[in-house]
Parts: sequence; C-alpha cells; structure tokens
Amino acid sequence: MQQATLSPVSPQPLDRQAAGERLVARLKGTITANKMMTDPLMTYAWSGDASSYRLIPAAVVFINSEDDVRAVMAAARAEKLPITFRAAGTSLSGQAVTDGVLAVLGDGWRTMRIHPGADQITLGPAIIVANANAALKKFDRKIGPDPASQATCKIGGVVNNNSSGMCCGVAQNTYHTMARLRIVLTDGTMLDSGDEASRADFRASHAAMLDGLHALHHEVMADPDLVALIRKKYKIKNTVGYSLNALVDYHDPLDILIHLMVGSEGTLGFVSEVTYNTVPEHPFKSTALVPFPDPQSAGRAIIKLANNGVHVTTGVTAAEYIERRALATVEHLEPLAPLRPYLTDNSPAVLIDVTAPDATTLDAEVAKAVALLASEGATHIDFSTDEHRSHALWDVRKGFFASGGAARPKGTSMLTEDVAAPIDRLAEFVLDMRALLDDHGYDDAIIFGHALAGNLHFQMSDDFSQPDAAHKFDMFSKALSDLVSIRYGGSLKAEHGTGRAIAPFVEAEWGSKAYGLMHRIKALFDPENLLNPGVLLNADYKVHIKHLKVMPLADDLVDMCIECGFCEPACPSHQMTLSPRQRIAVTRERARLRRSGEDPALLKRLDDDFQYAGLDTCAACNLCSLRCPVGIETGTMIIGQRTERRGDFARSVAGFAAQHTGSIESAMRGGVGLANMAKSVVSAPVVEAVTETARRLTGKRVPRIYRALKPGPGAPTLPVDRQDAKTTGFPLPIALSGRPRIVYFPSCATRMFGAPKTDYDLLSVPDAMLALLERAGFDAVMPDHLNGQCCGQPFQSKGFPEQAASVGSSLKTQLDTLSGGAGVPVVTDASTCAKHLREFPGTAPVLDSAEFLVSHILPRLTITRPLPVVAVHHNCSAQRLKEQPATETIARACATEIAVLSSVTCCGYAGDKGLFIPELNEHATRFVRQDIPASCTLGVSTVSTCASGLSEQAGIPFVGLASLLEYVSRPVA
Repeated sequence: MQQATLSPVSPQPLDRQAAGERLVARLKGTITANKMMTDPLMTYAWSGDASSYRLIPAAVVFINSEDDVRAVMAAARAEKLPITFRAAGTSLSGQAVTDGVLAVLGDGWRTMRIHPGADQITLGPAIIVANANAALKKFDRKIGPDPASQATCKIGGVVNNNSSGMCCGVAQNTYHTMARLRIVLTDGTMLDSGDEASRADFRASHAAMLDGLHALHHEVMADPDLVALIRKKYKIKNTVGYSLNALVDYHDPLDILIHLMVGSEGTLGFVSEVTYNTVPEHPFKSTALVPFPDPQSAGRAIIKLANNGVHVTTGVTAAEYIERRALATVEHLEPLAPLRPYLTDNSPAVLIDVTAPDATTLDAEVAKAVALLASEGATHIDFSTDEHRSHALWDVRKGFFASGGAARPKGTSMLTEDVAAPIDRLAEFVLDMRALLDDHGYDDAIIFGHALAGNLHFQMSDDFSQPDAAHKFDMFSKALSDLVSIRYGGSLKAEHGTGRAIAPFVEAEWGSKAYGLMHRIKALFDPENLLNPGVLLNADYKVHIKHLKVMPLADDLVDMCIECGFCEPACPSHQMTLSPRQRIAVTRERARLRRSGEDPALLKRLDDDFQYAGLDTCAACNLCSLRCPVGIETGTMIIGQRTERRGDFARSVAGFAAQHTGSIESAMRGGVGLANMAKSVVSAPVVEAVTETARRLTGKRVPRIYRALKPGPGAPTLPVDRQDAKTTGFPLPIALSGRPRIVYFPSCATRMFGAPKTDYDLLSVPDAMLALLERAGFDAVMPDHLNGQCCGQPFQSKGFPEQAASVGSSLKTQLDTLSGGAGVPVVTDASTCAKHLREFPGTAPVLDSAEFLVSHILPRLTITRPLPVVAVHHNCSAQRLKEQPATETIARACATEIAVLSSVTCCGYAGDKGLFIPELNEHATRFVRQDIPASCTLGVSTVSTCASGLSEQAGIPFVGLASLLEYVSRPVA
C-alpha cells in the first residue's frame, strides 16, 4: 500500500485532559473501557518510570494487538497527542514517560516460541527477559542481552533501548543477535523482516522511504571520516542517538530499516515481535568477588581480563567493577562477609564470572584468571562453583541501582547515568569519574559497572525541590559530556538509552554531520513527530533538567523507594489497579498536596479513588519486598493506611468480632455450608447469579458464592485414647505413649473452608494432619475449644492491629502452655498463620506444615500410590518463609512429575478478598491454566483459601499438602 501523507502533530493542546478524554471516546469499542484511563489517580500512577523524570499522561491506554496499535495511532493523530509506548517502565533516561498518550503493553504481547534446537526464540514485547532465559535454561541457551533489571524489564524495552548488561558486551546485544523483527510503522503498515512476502509488499508500498534510507547509506559510505567515527563509536557500548552503524553494516535498505529500529526508543515505530539467535549459557561457572588495594590496580586487572575487547563465551565472561563507596552500601549483607577483612578505605572489588562447557576447561580458565588477578595485586581470590553463592553475589550487584538509591537521604531523587570509555583507558577513567562527581558536590555518589566492556554506572542523589539542584545537575551534565564524549571519545550513554537525560548532548558527542543524519532518519520514519517526541532528539538544551521528580516524604516504610519498578512482577494487582511502585508514588503526591494545600479538590479525588485502587485491591502479601533489593514492604504501608481510615464504628465492630471469633467462625462455616446446600437444590449458576446481584446492590458487601467454595470440617477431634491431651499440657506423662510429641493448631481458614471435590478419597487437612502424625509415630496435642481460635492475621490485614494483637497473643499464650517451655514445636497447616504466629513473643517454636512434613513426617512414610502429576502453588507467606524447596520436595514424593505455577505469584485471594473482590483473584491467576499440563488433575497449596481460589480459576481442584501426602502414603488394604 502507498505510504500515507501525514501532517505534523501540533504542540500539545492546552486542555490535555479534554484531548485525552476525546481520544478514549474515539477508541471506544476497539479497546476495553477499563483499559483506558484519564482520571487523575491513574494518570499520575503511570507518570513515572525508573528515571528521575515525571510527566503526567493525558491518557493511559493498554494495547494488546497490532490493530490496537493502529487504532491508538489514528486516535492520537486526530487529537494531536504524541504517543509513548511502555513496556516495564524500568527505563532510566526518561524515555517511558509522556504528557501525551501512554500506550502500555498488555497481556496480548506475552508470547514465546522456542524454535527446534533452541538456537532461536521468538518473543512478544511483553515477555520478561528472565522468563525467556528460564525457558531456555534446559537447553543451555539464553538470549544475548542480560540487563541487571532482567527479572523485571521486558523484551520491548530491551529492543528499543538496545539494552546489554553484565555479560552481553557489544557482540551479544539485540542489534547483533536479532534474527527477525516485526514492526508497525506510524502509517499502520506492518513489516515482518523474516517473511519474504511481507518484505516484498513493503518494498512496493514504501519505495520512497527505502530509497531515502539507501541514499543515506551511500552518503555515509562516501565519507571515510564518518565511517571511521561510526565504527569507532560502536567498538564500545553506545546507545547515544540512533544506531548509525546500520548505515555502515548493511546495504539493503530493508535491513538498514530493521536495525535502525533497535535502540530507537519508540521514536520510529512499534516492535510487535522479535526473534533472537540465542547464545550459549555454559553449565559450568565459577564466581569470585575479588578485592584490590586501589582502583588503579583493579582497572589494570580488568584491562588484562578484557581480551582486547573481544567478546568470549568461554573464560572470563563478566567483570563488574565495584568501587569502595558502593561496597559500603552493601557490605553488611551476608554474601559480602568473606570480603570484609580485606577491605580498606580505598579497596574496590571486581565480581568475576568464569564459564566453560565442561569442568576441565573451567579449571583451566579459572587458573588463568587467578594468575592474572594476582599479577595486579588482588588481595583475596576465592573462586567458587557454589551456585547459591554465585546467585547471592550477583543479586547484590543487580540490586545496586535500588540499594544504592535507598542509601540516599530521604526526600531526594536518585540520579543515574552509565558511560563507557575505551577499555585500554579504564584505569584512568575510573579515577577521573570519581573526581568529577566529587568536584560537583555529589559526595554520596557511587560507581560500579560492566567494566569488561569499559562501561561504568554511577548514581547520586539530590533534592529537586531545592532551587539550586537543577542548576547543579545541569553543570555536572555538561562537564560529564565534555569528559566522556570529548576527552575520552567514549559513550555518554552505554546501555540505558538516550532519553530526555542525554538528548541535549547527542550532537556534542557525534558532531553536527552525524547528528543531522539522525534528524533525517526520524523524518523518514515519523514525519509528523507522533512517536515519543523529545526523546533521543531534542532542540531544547535544558530538557534534561525539566520535569524532574520530587520525592516528598510520605511514610517511613517507603521513603527510601526510588520507584525502580523491580517490585511489579510480583504484585497480583499490577495492571489491574496499582502496583507497589504506583501506590508509593500516589501516596507521595497525596502527602505533598496535603502539606502544600495547593489543590484540595484534587487531593480529595486522589484520596477517594485510592480507596479501591490503592487499598481494597492490595493483597498486602508483601511479595514486593522480596523483589525489592532493600526489602520495602508496600503492603505494610497499605495496612497502615487502612488503619488510619478506620473510624470509631469500624473499630468497635472489629473489637466485637475479636471477642466473638467463635460465633463468627460458626456463622461463616454455616453460611458457606448453606450456600453449598442451595447449589444442590438449585443449580450452582443460579445461586451464583443471585449472590452476584446481592453484591451489586450492597456495594460488594455480600460475599461471593462460587462452585469451588466448600464448607470446612470444623475443629478436628483427637483419638479417644488421647482426649485428655488437649488440656494436659507438657510434659505429658510418659505412660501416654512414649512417642515424640507435637502441638498441632488447625488454622481457622482450614476449619472454615473445605477442599473442592476431587477424583480422590482425600481427608480434610486437619484430619489428614492428625492421620499423618499418627502414621509417623507422633502424639498430637491441640488447644481446647478450637472454635474461634485465630492467629490474628485477618484483623491485621484489614487494618485493626490492636484486635490482631489481642486475638493472636491469646492464642500464642495457649500454644506456649501446651508446648510447656520444653521446645516442643507448634505446627500449623497454613503458611499465613505460621508466619504471623512467629511475630508474637513466646517460647514455642512455630513451624508451617510444609517444613514440618518434609523434615519430620516424610522420612517416616512409605509412598504407596503416587499420582502422575501434581500442580504446585507457592502462596505468598510460603514464599516469604522460603518454603518453596520443602513444598516441592513433598510434591515430588507424591507425584512422578510436578508443575510449579510459574505465572502466579500471590494468587490474590488474600484471606477473604476472594469473596469480596474476586476480580483480584481472577486477574492474579489469569495465566494459571497455561502452567498446568493436560494430564494434571490435582494441585496443592499450603493455604486453604488460596486453594479455593485456584480451584476456581485453574480448572482443577487444589487441596492442602497434608491431604495429598496422607492419600499417597495411606496403607493399601
């Protein structure tokens, strides 16, 4: 088709909100209404990425297909609004924020296909890098780019920023390892570079565009000085400006076009799919964190390790420089304990990986590395093949961006840049970078980076609410440009992309001739300047100090957050309502407005809308803290805000409930049982429809009834010969049995909610636990009057800490009494209860069922009838207790194969949220069926409410771990 004649987008309309609302109206019927947002809460929530910039979009729109992309482009063009595409929002240069239309990648782009032999992999732009590598791991392959944010960042961002990373170097970035790209241009045309028919159609429809690229290629090749400059710039990492090496490396304008897309930061078109040539991931690896007496010796060692800049896959594949000030922010962490005796006031360290295809080659390569390091005075060399230690050290390194940011003064913004210099000048470059930071007053700055590629990162902080902070940053940025681009001939942006941060300095680095080429490239692809204007190319030489984030103090629990977004993949409400990063950002803005008093109406709107999006739909699972390098618990902040919003009436109701837990438990179990009976008289869909109507009429105050919800078994009963054990306490008379003893607490959730119907003759969890204890030779004792006994966690999560403490401490006292101070452990059958009970003081050790079953019960059992395959869910408390290995060990004993639910973090059931806010459970488990093999008929979880929610969403029943273990170890008659 012919390329459309396009007119330039005019400056941003004065009434951006109105333009955004009109855009949403245009897209009605094309994009689901709840996937388009113009309200103040959600647009502010999406106003920041991981950089130091903030722009509030006129509209946020989720896109899931190429048709969606075309529709958004047409609507934005009509409303004269620019478009910015956003993947994970881990961008560090301000390229994923906009005051126009923010087009966020939805679930439709989560596609992955490994080609035969795993030499290639085709990925949608919403695939997280680490997930792609996890799928390739069994083939000893990976994709080339390996950014530190790979557990969060997505393929779309990696392609558009030409991201690299620890081991990637220059040779294995997207530009060099891409086999095929599928794109959508601003006129709506799709080009698939791997499809001959698509290429032929494009040559016919876009001949003028291709002729323009061909002319640029010949113009460059006719200029030897320009060719030499381009080749020199790309010998080291470089993401400043467009990928001009495409004009040198390729002759066919189609190939030039495709490679110009890489690193274009969403300014030339939309990448809808990429096929990578995978690279070896050698199975044998040895890691060491090596200290040096001073930066010069470390720099000289790295120069030797760098193999003259030639990338290798066998030998030293990574060498991360970490200066002393950076080490100071993490040296308290356990993985760094062996290094502490060797650190002086000026000791940097280098984190090194040596990899090889076999053990013999690895030993030889390690020996070479040790000799080289020793030659430059390394003070401690301790290579290890221990995989756990290697992961721990690399987790520390990958977390520097956030952990270093957390060390900044609260209320300041974190600033970061990444630069590169020729590897042979690394030793002096490190010293000059430190001097530059010190000279400009960034005393808290730290330096680290992928030194094997001459690439250094540094980060520092400043408070941009202060009048002189922006000017200080401006002066520093200009001096940095002079040092890196001019004096060292290096790259002002090695791998983070140009963005707004470096756009004013592109011409200084490349020169006017190359810079002019970049403008002509943009004009060929996007003549109307529709896509991400101001990013990468910008005539405003002050844009890098505009729209800077302020980080007002809001809550001690989260004030250290730098809004990096590492938490988001773990959050069950991310892309449904808000993520932890967004909850923190909105909380900060509300705090700022409250202090300034500048816009009371906006503050009220934000406060009101935050109730559902921020408070009600937060599972408060705190899995975000496991992803956060500094352990920020956003869920704890949300629980605190729930507490603040509780009025006197709500607290009095909670107090009444805390005093009548037994009646509430009976009523809840009875209500579920009554609903279950109703479904046997009237069809289940009718009962569900009636309750859904009641929920709508009561503002969701009526709990939801659904097929997988079953009444629980209530309090279990001990065998008759041990009835007196309930109140006897310890030590029990030896005459009772002489067997080891255990205190068993069946959780209230397990007592209230039962398992769904299965194809197996399973016992309830409490009965199964008692049967297993008997089968393994234990005597069990339980609290008397179990009905109503509760650890207090349900009150805590709802924002009633006093009632939680009252109920929970009462139970813990009883359990301590039963334990008798003799160290007899308490075992409970819900991970949430185990975690919460451990927070109360007392003498009795508390174990979750998974850890107790694997260590004390499983070794004493004989598996008589294993299942073929079992699905395994690690609920949020189990993850925080680090029980995944225990749960999987039990599941593997019970089945020939296990299928861990990789797409589910927290299932979103969150106590009773599955009853009152079922959409959270539905959203959190929307991919669960993809994790379950067709032959799988049963799943396990260590919390009964999670099992109930998963049973509904997964299409197979989920049961308690004890129920499964009891069944497969039951003696065969």
